[in-house]
Amino acid sequence: MRRVSVGFLLLSLALGSCSSESPPPAPPTPPRPPQQKVATAPGQPGATPGAAPVNLGPANYSPKDRRDPFHPLVEPPREEKALDIGGYKLSGIVWQRQQYFALLETPDGLGHILKVNDRLGPSARVKEITKDAVLIEMKDDDPARKGQVRTIRLELQQQQKKEGQ
Repeated sequence: MRRVSVGFLLLSLALGSCSSESPPPAPPTPPRPPQQKVATAPGQPGATPGAAPVNLGPANYSPKDRRDPFHPLVEPPREEKALDIGGYKLSGIVWQRQQYFALLETPDGLGHILKVNDRLGPSARVKEITKDAVLIEMKDDDPARKGQVRTIRLELQQQQKKEGQ
């Protein structure tokens, strides 16, 4: 009896899966356009012997009221003020691997770390840093002095001892 029920089950599955309708045909693929051969220089992969390279001619660019992409949007200020060293204060000097660094404080409270040959404004540079002073070399902008160079020495302020010590 089991054989009959198993056979009947298989027969019903086989007949149920068969149908008179065939599956719809696949849509046709559109034809491909013919590929154009790209000329390459001799010696390159895909180059055909005797094929001449294609000359595209010079590239042309017409800006037509467009801005230059390499020109900055905001112009930096052109004027640089002469440096007034009188308000600067030497706060400290740091030594690191055979080189000194100076800690300079501006009149508005900003701090700067300087090393030899750093520029301060358009006409001044750090000439030398010692363990207790910084020498700044300035060129005069006055045409009467014809660019004379003067050296300004900023010394490290020694902290004063408190009274009673």
